[in-house]
Amino acid sequence: MIIDGDDIGNRVEAHLLSNDVDSFTTSSKEISSSIDELVDSLNKIPGVYVVSTGGDSILARIDSAHIGSIGDLLSNLQRPGRFTFSAGIGDTLRESFVALRMAKATGKRRTVTYPRDC
Repeated sequence: MIIDGDDIGNRVEAHLLSNDVDSFTTSSKEISSSIDELVDSLNKIPGVYVVSTGGDSILARIDSAHIGSIGDLLSNLQRPGRFTFSAGIGDTLRESFVALRMAKATGKRRTVTYPRDC
């Protein structure tokens, strides 16, 4: 599974382009805090193992028995107005990435499973 923050790059770029260091710093701390909160929540879900985090992205492994229920659980972790994310789930990294791109292309704030939703 790959999880990636929605529109985070645009938010960061807006602060950079307006030369607003204070807002950039505040936004960066909020993003990091949201990622940490998401990782903590994921670590509490049986069958989910966080492999890596970086920036506004998370890579996790899911036991196949739990793939069906993870979409609802991830939906409950969304923080509209603060931090939202899209997620792609597949049997391989490539399939997870394709599913993530489908989630982003079809409205964001979604979890897409490959090949069912692609």
